[in-house]
Amino acid sequence: MSYDSGRKHAGERELGATHARRRMMREDAEGTAPELVGPRALREWLTGARESYPRVFLVDNGATAEGVEEVAGAEDVILLPAESGPFAGRARVVRYRGALNEVGDELFIGERGVELQEYVAAAFVHIVGPTAVCILDASSWRAFLDDAELARRTGVFPSALIDPRVLLADRAALARPGELEKPTAIRVSAEGRVSVGVQGEVLGGVDELLALLALPLPRAVAWGDRAPREVLTDDGRNRERIERYLNATDLMKMLRLANGAAKISGFGWSLLDDGLADAEPLTADPFLLETAEGFVFADTRTLRRQLLSPSTATVVAATQTSSTLEIAVERVARQLRVRTPVANVLCLEAVAALDAHFGRRVDAS
Repeated sequence: MSYDSGRKHAGERELGATHARRRMMREDAEGTAPELVGPRALREWLTGARESYPRVFLVDNGATAEGVEEVAGAEDVILLPAESGPFAGRARVVRYRGALNEVGDELFIGERGVELQEYVAAAFVHIVGPTAVCILDASSWRAFLDDAELARRTGVFPSALIDPRVLLADRAALARPGELEKPTAIRVSAEGRVSVGVQGEVLGGVDELLALLALPLPRAVAWGDRAPREVLTDDGRNRERIERYLNATDLMKMLRLANGAAKISGFGWSLLDDGLADAEPLTADPFLLETAEGFVFADTRTLRRQLLSPSTATVVAATQTSSTLEIAVERVARQLRVRTPVANVLCLEAVAALDAHFGRRVDAS
């Protein structure tokens, strides 16, 4: 069996910036490089992801930046209202106009803007530009869970979450809610309150900022009381399914796929339907798809995709939905009508060459 490399698409994560770029990033947004720092920092603040900057602070209109000046480091970014006064701290500063407090609010950095939209309403709103979708209450949380279950059963995803212009606010906290970390997406309100994320829990006052930022907290604090804490912090199958679902929406964005344009394993479709599967793919594993081009194995972490032959795709499907090598080998041998030693080699090659893994065992129910 040949592991077809096909077309490989690699994307840079921009994590290893050069010294010159780092120097340029430190300049104020009123200087030469706001287009590099601002949108990237705002994205990280909205999602809670930590990629380019250790921490991003959003200082609301009417809030003072004095407490932030003292604690923000040289690699941090502070989003400041355009009309606020001079900033004397070490951090990089980006000036913005507008706000992100209520649904419909827009925040602009230069000519680039992002709108805050509620999850349920986003399905009925014509999206014309960058949009941050926020789960605001119990009803939108239930809608989110229902959409995730529908996608698993039918392969149909909510249109807003597969639109490349849309970000799910506080995404990192939803994917790994129980993970402890020091706050990285910090908001300072006009009343001097310090919170995490778009509408997260209030941690304390700005005069306590240094102590607040030193305390590791569950990522779920970014969700406040908008979602049941017992569901968010569940370390079992439900949480892993949510994260796999979110990764699948990333896949749709990555490949620019519309609903119905491809079949995704685990989402309304399975290549190997032999009744012997006892596992689900690991949360971070690449996705097996059937597209108009053929079978594709796509990784949302590395942005790589590979075209596979039908036999290779079968081995990958067996590997990802089997909890052990022995089960996968038996299924491959039956499906491809090869001897057990040959099937064993094929499964091990899938793991080594394609970064596929044996799945996470699930109950028969």
